[in-house]
Formats: sequence, structure tokens, C-alpha cells
Amino acid sequence: MFTSRRTVRNLLAVTVLAAGFGAVAPATAAFAMNQVNCATAGDEFLKVWGHVDRPAIVGGPVSFEVCAANAGTMNLGAWVDQISTGNNDIRYFDANGATVDIHRWTVIRFPNRPPNVDRIQIL
Repeated sequence: MFTSRRTVRNLLAVTVLAAGFGAVAPATAAFAMNQVNCATAGDEFLKVWGHVDRPAIVGGPVSFEVCAANAGTMNLGAWVDQISTGNNDIRYFDANGATVDIHRWTVIRFPNRPPNVDRIQIL
């Protein structure tokens, strides 16, 4: 059976990468924030309303609502119009470098100057 040098090199590279990822993987379980269906989510979940800017030529801003549960971090990369923390203490990371903690059972609206949030974390 004929195997080219390129194939052997690629297989070797994949094997080395796989072994390397196994060596640096944490031994403990990672926390994962889970997205939940906002239509059926109760008041105890984190709910974020926001928008993403797009050029007017392709329709302008797009609004969204996202709901989440469980401790962890979720990348957002959007302008946030409102946050309802539910029974979660949260922290969000602003695109300007600010870190903001918000306590559970809090609803915050940003009607005039919404923050540009890179990621949000349930503590």
C-alpha cells in the first residue's frame, strides 16, 4: 500500500495535537452556561434583551432575547438593552474593559446608552 509523505506528516501532526490537547485538558469538570428557551423560561433564569448593529443597507439593527441557566460564561458581543438576573448573581464584561456585578432578582434597563457587552457570566 502506497502512503505519501504528506499523508504520514498529516497523521503525525493530528496525533501530536490530540495528545497535546489531552495533556492540557483540566482534570475537573468545566462549568457551562446553558441557553434555555425564553418562551418557556420562568422568572428564575437569566434573560438578556439586546441588539446587534448592522448597516442600514442590510436591514439595520437586529434585536434578540437570550435566556440562560447554570454557572458559566457566555460570549455575547452585543448591545444590551435589558437584563433580568432571575435567581442568579451575574457579572458582565463591557467592551471598554469594565466589569459589572449585578445581584439576583434585579431588572436593569438601558434605554439611552446600552452597554456593549463582550460576555456575561452567571456566578
